[in-house]
Amino acid sequence: MFKKFLFALCILLSPAVFANYNDIYVANIQYDWIDKNALAKEAMINEVHDIVFEKPVELKPDLKTLFADRLKDKNHMENYMAASAGYEEFKGNNISAFYYKKMAHLYMYALQDKTDLTKSYYYDAMGNLRYVDFIEGEYPDFPYYSIQYRITGKPVSAIYFVSKDCQYLFKPDGTFEGVWYKHKLYNKKNKVILTRTTY
Repeated sequence: MFKKFLFALCILLSPAVFANYNDIYVANIQYDWIDKNALAKEAMINEVHDIVFEKPVELKPDLKTLFADRLKDKNHMENYMAASAGYEEFKGNNISAFYYKKMAHLYMYALQDKTDLTKSYYYDAMGNLRYVDFIEGEYPDFPYYSIQYRITGKPVSAIYFVSKDCQYLFKPDGTFEGVWYKHKLYNKKNKVILTRTTY
C-alpha cells in the first residue's frame, strides 16, 4: 500500500514555482537521468535534496486537530461519484481518483480546494481523510515540491516536481528513492523499481 502512495500523490498536484529559484540551475532540470554519470546524478540529487529538506521533515502530531473539519468528507458520495466519473474539477475543488491496478474500483480520491492550493486531501472510498499533502510554491508553474503526511502526523514521502513527466522522490528522512519519468521510477543505476498506471 505504501508504494501506491509514493506515486498516487504525484497525480493531483498542479504545477507551482518558487520565486527564489530563478537563478538556481535545478529550476531548469530536463529529464536526462539515464544519460547522466554517477557524479552528475549525485550532484543533482544533492541540489534537489537541499531545496526540499532545507527544513527537517518532522512529525506533525496535531493534524487531526488542525483538520478536524475535514476528517470526514461532508460531500463524500458526490465527490466519490465525481472522481469515479473522471471529473478534474468539482464544486470548487480539483479532484483526482486513484484505482487499484486493474482499474475496477476506486480506492481513494483527492481534493484540493481551489481557494487554497497549498494542500491536498486524500480520502478513502468511505470518505475518511487518510493523507494530507503540504505543497510549497505558487501555482501554476514548475518546479515545486510537496511533503505528504498520514493523518496521524507521520510523514510519508517528499517529492520534487520538475515537470508533469519528471519528479524526484525521497523518503521523509531525506533518503533518495528514485526519479519518476512518466510511468517508471528509476534508481541511481537506471533500474526500473516501480511503475504506475497514470501520472
